[in-house]
Amino acid sequence: MATRAYNRRSTEQIVADLEAEIARQKAKIDARSKATDPILREIPKLQKRLRKFAQAAHNAKRADIANAASGFASSLDRMYKEA
Repeated sequence: MATRAYNRRSTEQIVADLEAEIARQKAKIDARSKATDPILREIPKLQKRLRKFAQAAHNAKRADIANAASGFASSLDRMYKEA
C-alpha cells in the first residue's frame, strides 16, 4: 500500500490559518472603507501633482521648494497608509 505524500494539519495550524484569513478579510474591509472616503480618494491625485511640482522646482534650480514639496508628499503618504 502506498504512503501518503502529505501530512495532516494540526488543530493549531488550522486555527492559525483561520486567524490569518480573518486578518486578511479585515484588511480588505478597511481598504474598501478607504475607497469610500472622499478625502482619502484625493490623496493619490495630490501626491502625483506634488511630485510634478517638486520636479518642476528642481528643474528651476529651487531645491528648497523641491525638498519642501517632497517632504510634504512623504508625510502625506505616511498618513494615507495609516488611515
